[in-house]
Amino acid sequence: MGDEAEALRQAAGRTAALLKNVPDPAAMVPGLAWSAAETSAHLLGELREFTGLVTGRAESPAAPSPQNGQLTPAQRAAHANARQLEQITERDLPRLADLITTETEAFIRGSAERAAGERFVPPNGLAMTVPVMTAALLGEQLVHGLDIARAARARWAISREDALTVIDGVMALVPDYVDRQLAAGKNITYELRFRGGPRYWIRIDDGTAALAGPDQRADCWISADPVAFLLVGYGRSGQWGQILRGKLLAGGRAPWLGLSFGKLIIGP
Repeated sequence: MGDEAEALRQAAGRTAALLKNVPDPAAMVPGLAWSAAETSAHLLGELREFTGLVTGRAESPAAPSPQNGQLTPAQRAAHANARQLEQITERDLPRLADLITTETEAFIRGSAERAAGERFVPPNGLAMTVPVMTAALLGEQLVHGLDIARAARARWAISREDALTVIDGVMALVPDYVDRQLAAGKNITYELRFRGGPRYWIRIDDGTAALAGPDQRADCWISADPVAFLLVGYGRSGQWGQILRGKLLAGGRAPWLGLSFGKLIIGP
């Protein structure tokens, strides 16, 4: 996982540099209920939880009880996020920057000792391999780095290569985020075509979703700029703006189904 780890290291370094230049830690992030400092503390919390899993300092959470099992991965993650902000009281941005850098290196070292196929279960309840965990952490750095930059009115760039790395890693988790109620009764195969990158097939089948092979004939294909897809998927950009810019296009036998794809997947 050398390339993914280096991408994570570079992104965390950029986040740390940004934090050391944010003038107001209490500045609110547009679209979130968190300040720049709270968002930074969340980044640290995610790193610590994943590092704890790969180093053995923390155990995967117990299997959900029947009641908790009704929660979606996104809801379980939201509960974990609230707990992180209670446990991590540091709000000094330069200090958080240093802690994020240190914890990133700890995760990279710890994960290097693990087999690529070994699975761990973070608080969202979804089993992840080391490459998937690394991609998920990279996504956190990229998207929350953007959040903090927006709060500070600073510049922040996400490269096509980094976006593709995140997408490739977390695509395996997409079926677990399907909105089962909205997908009930639907039978649709989507083909996702990422410009400059790979293709993926996702089958929606009466409330469930699964990755499919290229032998599946797609009802709708979506051609996407990787960065635009990442921002829409993480709820940082509306799909219509990206459609009007030509960043997202749909076609196939039922191109109108492309408009509903984002609604079928509950964001991370």
